[in-house]
Amino acid sequence: MVKGPTTALLRRLRPARAAEPPELPYFSYASAEHPFLKRLVIQAVEKMTGQPRVKRLYLEHRMNPVPDEDFWSAAVRKLELNLVYDRAKWEAVPKDGPLVIVANHPFGVLDGIVISYLTSRIRPRFKVLTNSVLFRAPEVQPFLLPIDFAESREALATNIETRKLALQELSEGGAVVVFPGGTVSTAPSAFGRAVDPDWKPFTSKLIVSAKASVVPVYFEGQNSKLFQFASNVSQTFREALLFKEVANKIGTDMGLTIGDTIPFEHLAHLKDRRLLIDHLRSITYDLRVPR
Repeated sequence: MVKGPTTALLRRLRPARAAEPPELPYFSYASAEHPFLKRLVIQAVEKMTGQPRVKRLYLEHRMNPVPDEDFWSAAVRKLELNLVYDRAKWEAVPKDGPLVIVANHPFGVLDGIVISYLTSRIRPRFKVLTNSVLFRAPEVQPFLLPIDFAESREALATNIETRKLALQELSEGGAVVVFPGGTVSTAPSAFGRAVDPDWKPFTSKLIVSAKASVVPVYFEGQNSKLFQFASNVSQTFREALLFKEVANKIGTDMGLTIGDTIPFEHLAHLKDRRLLIDHLRSITYDLRVPR
């Protein structure tokens, strides 16, 4: 995922004036903050792999939207995703009160689309913390809050503001979706099992401050062997292949395991934020189906 300064991104995302047609989002993981050569490589690889196909599907939706269909439903339909999960378990998730949904992050932008689609079925108001290219689609901006896990002053300022807005959402009984790993899962080799990096304690702060219940969600599967190999060789090629990974999943099953809702009272004894987020990570990964 692109981890660039958020203010520049937000400037690009300002809506057009009413008299003008809305601009199309920038379809690339290349960022203006990247060195020129890195931007060139990312854009070239994207053009040769999955980006044109994904962009075409998005443009088809923009040009011929289905009446009364929300963006998340349209995305799942256009990508022909067959979501395999326990519907009764998902329907049992509390419909009101502060709720934080945590999930692993094996695929990238698809994880955000799928979890947003599911959340929208049970919670009309929710926010997703993301630093992905998903933020650039104007249809979903009301649902998204930018987060930046880079170690910089700008990232810190962004995250402080996002934390404030996320807490406001939770205080009003809303739901917040977080991928606490902050980046797409990676395997130690092309043939290994992909896992998230250590989850960031940022999520613990939200849960404790809002006294929120937590629902863990585990996405089954992982990106291709090529992606895992590239991730261990070059961050540039890793980012360049993310659209290819989306294209790879078109027309496939996506399996998710929904965990039991954890009331805040069952987490309150974990005073240390690192212990709390590690505990939630362990619970989430325990949901995976044994191979």
